[in-house]
Amino acid sequence: MMKKTIRSAIKIFLFVVLVLVSSTFSDIVNADSFFRGTVTLPYEVRWGQAVLQPGDYLILVRSLSLPAQIYSKDGNQMFFTSALFTELNSKGRARLVITPNGDKHVVDSLNMPLSGISLIYEPLTKTQRENIAIAGHLQHQVAVTARK
Repeated sequence: MMKKTIRSAIKIFLFVVLVLVSSTFSDIVNADSFFRGTVTLPYEVRWGQAVLQPGDYLILVRSLSLPAQIYSKDGNQMFFTSALFTELNSKGRARLVITPNGDKHVVDSLNMPLSGISLIYEPLTKTQRENIAIAGHLQHQVAVTARK
């Protein structure tokens, strides 16, 4: 009898936690932000300290002084990543700039031209800049769909 009561209490507690978490996630996703966009990563990338698997993600930048928040589309994963610095940039489209680094892919920057800036996560090395200047295509650009 005591075990059934405890089991029932645990089930109720877990249900309440699940309801609270799901409503909190929808509040987070719908909250005002400096930038909001979605991206589909075609391969695994390292973004700051986070490693993201291929798939669909929501990117929220609430403020330039706060880390960007990245949510997997299914809501099972959440990452925070801080830019090293910002750069003025109002050219081009919203996109992630990704550079292959050996067998890995690294997010260098998030370009947000409507906001007039790019967030720099991994500055290019001198050798990478020289190789890009020579080849002109060593970086990948993954479109980010900006949303309101």
